[in-house]
Amino acid sequence: MFGCTSAKSSPSKSPISLVRELVREPAAKPTAVASTPAAAPKEAPKEPAAAAATSKPGGDANADVLKAVNDWAQAWSKQDVDAYLGSYAKDFKTPAGEARAEWEKSRRSRIAGAKSIQVAVDSPKVTMQGAEQASVSFRQTYRSDKLNTKSRKTLDLVKANGRWLIREEKAGK
Repeated sequence: MFGCTSAKSSPSKSPISLVRELVREPAAKPTAVASTPAAAPKEAPKEPAAAAATSKPGGDANADVLKAVNDWAQAWSKQDVDAYLGSYAKDFKTPAGEARAEWEKSRRSRIAGAKSIQVAVDSPKVTMQGAEQASVSFRQTYRSDKLNTKSRKTLDLVKANGRWLIREEKAGK
């Protein structure tokens, strides 16, 4: 594997020696070693582990936030009102300051009343504001049988019970 034929022909070599050969071998890629973490010995070189550790901070949170925003847009596009409304935090600040129940009733009516809806999130930019708060700005394209618009949108999200939920929604140019 990876041009290292000596690994198969020398069963007496220790796992540590094999890992070191793979790390030193020019054809070997660090991902090949990282893909089998259970086989990696404690004495393995620290550079690949350090590189992997430094590439993670914030990356997973950004991906989770973007997934939540894309799931929200997909639920809206599928006209899955329950999933769409489930994307909003319990303390969501309604756009016009109306009661949450009134806002939900209005959203249900508008979404159910459309024959089709397509929502696209373009060029999202995530700004983390701590471990449990984020803001996502993007260009939203909304198309339905009744309306076609493009606008800038910012969603402020909060992490609650392991899920990113929309706390506030701001539309503008």
